[in-house]
Amino acid sequence: MSEPNLFAMLSAYRPGSAATPFENYCTSGLAYFLRRGHRMLTALFAEAAGAYGEALALVEVQPEVAGAGFLDLMLTFEGGRTAIVETRIEPVASNEPLDALAGLSAGWDERPALVLLSLGTDDAPAAWRSIPWLEVAEGLDGDPDPLAQEFAQFVLRDILGLGEVRLEEAIMTNRLYALGGAAIRRMWGARARYENSASRPLQGRYRYIGTTFGIDDGPLEHWIGLVNEGVPLSEHYHLMLGSKALPVLNAAEMPRVTSDWKWPNWTGLGRVVRPIETGSYKQLLGRLLAPAG
Repeated sequence: MSEPNLFAMLSAYRPGSAATPFENYCTSGLAYFLRRGHRMLTALFAEAAGAYGEALALVEVQPEVAGAGFLDLMLTFEGGRTAIVETRIEPVASNEPLDALAGLSAGWDERPALVLLSLGTDDAPAAWRSIPWLEVAEGLDGDPDPLAQEFAQFVLRDILGLGEVRLEEAIMTNRLYALGGAAIRRMWGARARYENSASRPLQGRYRYIGTTFGIDDGPLEHWIGLVNEGVPLSEHYHLMLGSKALPVLNAAEMPRVTSDWKWPNWTGLGRVVRPIETGSYKQLLGRLLAPAG
């Protein structure tokens, strides 16, 4: 994809790839600044690729490579060095796809550098060089371009989950998902697995929207996020935590809108009337109790 226009890049998505639309959106935003020759970001990826001091000659989002399918991002530097960049915006259970790609690329005539762009908690396989998304935000820090500042804030808030989230942002953007993931990573680190979980929206409202997670590589049997106040759906939401397996402090009744879950353990902080903060998530996550015995 050679289109230099940011908005055209953000609208381009190849359904045959393994990336989610939002993951591709994040990758395309980064590619836009690399394609424009952003000095700090180019240097960041050049160092990871072993192409020190070189400028980029080609930036490709979701290129199709024989045997490998669609890659997230491929960078070619002026000296001829190529880097495959795998983009992650949430943890994954297995690095098998990375190992497979490393094995495949080892047979190429010109072996590429392998770079994992992730949340910073992933354990990259030995063949991969890791770059945290936070370093992307830091690379944009101080750039006078308003668009660069907006992308840096997007990385911090919509990918890394830093900062408070207003209710309307929670419903309309990725920020609540990012906040939930960040809170779970801070509480349990690499031991935790999670995924975004939301009901089908009805006229812009949800029965529930949040994060399902597991602890110590266990099953995804806990959930934290927003539940609607009632049925029919209203404009009011409560911040709650539910668990299928563990008891909780300050137990509350199961919300009516989640009655099909059959999860027995619920607790909450009441109706959301102010921006949601990391501290609120930490408070709820701290109410999970270890099993008896």
